[in-house]
Amino acid sequence: IGRVPAGRQPVFGENITAGDQIILLASSGLHANGASLARRVASQLPEGLLTELPSGRTLGDALLDPTLLYAAFVRELLASPVVPKFLNGITGHGFLKIMRAGVPARYEITSLPRVPEVLRYLADALHMGPSEAYSTLNMGAGYVVIVAPQDVDDTMEVARATGHLALVAGEVVDGPRSLVIPSLDVEYRDDDF
Repeated sequence: IGRVPAGRQPVFGENITAGDQIILLASSGLHANGASLARRVASQLPEGLLTELPSGRTLGDALLDPTLLYAAFVRELLASPVVPKFLNGITGHGFLKIMRAGVPARYEITSLPRVPEVLRYLADALHMGPSEAYSTLNMGAGYVVIVAPQDVDDTMEVARATGHLALVAGEVVDGPRSLVIPSLDVEYRDDDF
């Protein structure tokens, strides 16, 4: 339960339109999704949580990377001239959260964030293809913001000022509620969510 401050409107995505830009803020790793999958993978490894990742870090250390929090970013964004159309954390259900707003729109993702090593390792260990990985784990994106084109630069500046890596990842286009990542040959439809 929450309360919308006086003079503000809730940001649920009902005003999303074609041409709006999709901005993704980077994640630091597992965050709050996939912990049970990570435990399952670790339980099946001979070295368990002490298994070394390609970088030399252990799986257990990588799973303990602190979750990035986006409250300061949201607070500063709402205090700026930007009028965000959609704000949402990307946790369970991965990139499907980008299309959580209940409007008929197609979300085209043309640039992807760097995938943290631990997420790539888990996806590979579980033999997940791109479609399953990007609909299960955050795959490098911890938060999504959708704004009008004229608000992109200011949104990116707020992200930088609050210590977040951000990426203009795609655009909203006309179409049925769906999300497509052409570089991975992945498409999710309304009934996948």
